[in-house]
Amino acid sequence: MIRLLLSGVFMLLQLSYAFSQGKFSIQRVEPLHWWVGMKSSDLQLIIYGKGIGKSTVKIKKQGLTLVKTNPVENSDYLFLDLSVDSDATAGFYPIEFYENNKLVGSYKYELKNRETSSVKAQGVHSDDLIYLIMPDRFANGNTKNDQIKGLREIQVNRDSMYARHGGDIDGVIQHLDYLADLGVTSVWLTPVLTNDMPQASYHGYANTENYHIDPRLGTNETYRKLGEELHKRNMKLVHDVVPNHVGLYHWTVIDKPFKDWLHEWPSFTQTTYKDQTIFDPYASVADRERMEKDGL
Repeated sequence: MIRLLLSGVFMLLQLSYAFSQGKFSIQRVEPLHWWVGMKSSDLQLIIYGKGIGKSTVKIKKQGLTLVKTNPVENSDYLFLDLSVDSDATAGFYPIEFYENNKLVGSYKYELKNRETSSVKAQGVHSDDLIYLIMPDRFANGNTKNDQIKGLREIQVNRDSMYARHGGDIDGVIQHLDYLADLGVTSVWLTPVLTNDMPQASYHGYANTENYHIDPRLGTNETYRKLGEELHKRNMKLVHDVVPNHVGLYHWTVIDKPFKDWLHEWPSFTQTTYKDQTIFDPYASVADRERMEKDGL
């Protein structure tokens, strides 16, 4: 598990598509946008669309350079290694796709200017008091988002341990003064990205989206507002994200780019979750393998 400690608001991204005629289509591009002026110039895009892996890619606009095209086992994927030039300016950079030397489609990829006025990552220290919140279990600040049509779990039942209870980011915002009065300096939310799982989706640790707040918790703008309201009170936001695992309905799980994309085995026998065995030099091989290799 990796937890990124962010004092500012996690920049969430927007898509911009340009489709051509015929069968060409792009369903996903991640990350959805990037920034100029980053310390590292390296950038890798995952592009997903029917038969996209059979295309030849070109980027003609100066500022964004195609370093390498990486076809993978699944022809619906392309992994592009890019370099953002040091003098690149913010704007849209057309990525063109060719088949048999014929242009079949393009995608406008956006590079943005970095925000200079926002509070940068401060980290947490020994004098910080961190308050951990599971938003669905904290406070219901907006009853209109309790049930969202189209998601796999819409039940709200506060009498059930596994159902959703209706708490959201608005509820957290409405109680920030209370938290400040307690002496809290940093608010840590369990993951708030979309977790479109059929049951027990309240905890957020099986996200099915990487760039969008779960609509039952709020919107990307609601999350931005939370960061701003915390900073007004000289408080910090701890952003919890677990990039090394996702839910069963994540798009890269439904249609994997590689056969070995996931850490999985032919039969499911359930991990022990005893991660101490990974670090203990005296742990038995059986215990270590049960934790690491018996199916997650």
